[in-house]
Amino acid sequence: MHKIIFISILVFLSNSLLAQDLTGDVYGRVFDFVTKQPIPFANVIVLGTDYGAATNEDGFFKITGLPVNTYQIRASVVGYNPQTKTDIVIQTGKPAEADFELSPQAIEIEGVTVTSDYFRKDPIEVSSIRSFSYEEIRRSPGGFEDVVRALSILPGVAQADGGRNDLVVRGGAPSENLYLIDGIEVPNINHFGTQGATGGPLSYVNLILFAKLLFQQVDFLLFMVISFLPFLILI
Repeated sequence: MHKIIFISILVFLSNSLLAQDLTGDVYGRVFDFVTKQPIPFANVIVLGTDYGAATNEDGFFKITGLPVNTYQIRASVVGYNPQTKTDIVIQTGKPAEADFELSPQAIEIEGVTVTSDYFRKDPIEVSSIRSFSYEEIRRSPGGFEDVVRALSILPGVAQADGGRNDLVVRGGAPSENLYLIDGIEVPNINHFGTQGATGGPLSYVNLILFAKLLFQQVDFLLFMVISFLPFLILI
């Protein structure tokens, strides 16, 4: 009787040890179907279990400690169609191999509506420099199609007198402003300008010939560069 009990215990322990050792591994590689390049950081999971792994920078993965059985393994990553391989047999002493070729997938996102503004703003333009086109000057509220008067509504710019184009930029005096027309320095671009000042009742720059205005604030100094359109005079 004692021998039968002892033999039964040995058989039970041996079966338990064998059951614990009946595990295997699976390894493989995930790469692009078109370029054949490895896909790093792809997710490789064993369906129906908690086992899984991620590919390294070379596209390789390895899952260890799988109980002996037949499994389905899936590989997936963002930007590619997932792929599932079935009938992956896990055996002891012989790791299973499973390679995945993932085809690229177009990522669909929600539509984006882009609405353009009427006035164009240069994305590389710094905050202290403003560029104006002919249409922007013409439509400037209260500008009366006057090149200088149109700038008086900008932040940091004010008129010394409501009836004149003497601009005060960042607290500086109107005499500190500089005007350049096609690269040529002009002391005053206004009619009836007073001596030593840069303002007047009305600018004499014809807006019809106007191409571009570059307005730059440097400390307490104003640079206003005006470009004219090329034109021909026919007689």
